[in-house]
Amino acid sequence: MRTGVIIATKGRPRAMSRLLKLLERQTLPPSIVLVSASDQADVERGIVSPLNLEFIFGSAGSCTQRNRGLDKIRSECDVVIFFDDDFVPSSDWIEQCTRIFDSDSGVVGVSGVLIRDGAKMEEIAWEEANSLIEEGAPPGSPALFDCKDLYGCNMAFRMRAIGESRFDERLVLYGWMEDADFSRTVGRKGRLIKSGAMLGVHLGIKAGRISEKRYGYSQVVNPWYLHKKGSLTAMEASSHIMRPLLMNAAKALRPEKHIDRRGRFGGNIIGLGHLLVGHCRPEGAGEL
Repeated sequence: MRTGVIIATKGRPRAMSRLLKLLERQTLPPSIVLVSASDQADVERGIVSPLNLEFIFGSAGSCTQRNRGLDKIRSECDVVIFFDDDFVPSSDWIEQCTRIFDSDSGVVGVSGVLIRDGAKMEEIAWEEANSLIEEGAPPGSPALFDCKDLYGCNMAFRMRAIGESRFDERLVLYGWMEDADFSRTVGRKGRLIKSGAMLGVHLGIKAGRISEKRYGYSQVVNPWYLHKKGSLTAMEASSHIMRPLLMNAAKALRPEKHIDRRGRFGGNIIGLGHLLVGHCRPEGAGEL
């Protein structure tokens, strides 16, 4: 089974290089690794790797960059894996992934279990992430279970199930909730599952991220856009909107040191105002 890894990266050349080193140590190396960057500054100079490695460049945006990668390698692999540039996979992540696809033809998408997610807390150091993975899965972690959608920092799909599907490029910049939209689209053709044998740590590196105001705007507008599109129910969309809105409002006066809650809340309010007057445009985040 041919496996291709796509890494969409921007503003984190050192992180991307470290991820490449981790891919070199996989018990089952990928058939091809494609780094989709926005410009040469996203890539460290003089990279030498035993991997079958390619670089492509173009306009920024997680959805746009992933789509360029898909179009480039669609005929070169049976399974495509999407890793964030700040994701640390267990050394047998790809091997365990291919075993699942091999064992069940009805599976169209797989994601691993996160031991810790720095996107939801303070940034995690590479060394700590490696130690966490060596310790193994948390007690009681299920071996395999079905799910509605996959988490974008580490997800794999059967290429024939993807077909002509692509990430929605109206979800600009960070592409908030593009993973749920894309995985649910592919999931209509089979099972989406998570595996406790595929472990990882999402570092949540803050460098290279978009402004918190833009992020806050996407937190409100993107879920409602996906509801109108049919990817989320009204209840799911409302929950995805209200949870960060209330959290950002509650913590705006005493925010955590690693999150600009005021910026996010300001973006939330702008997005909510747009929705109330009938404007549901996720690309509006890029105009703030």
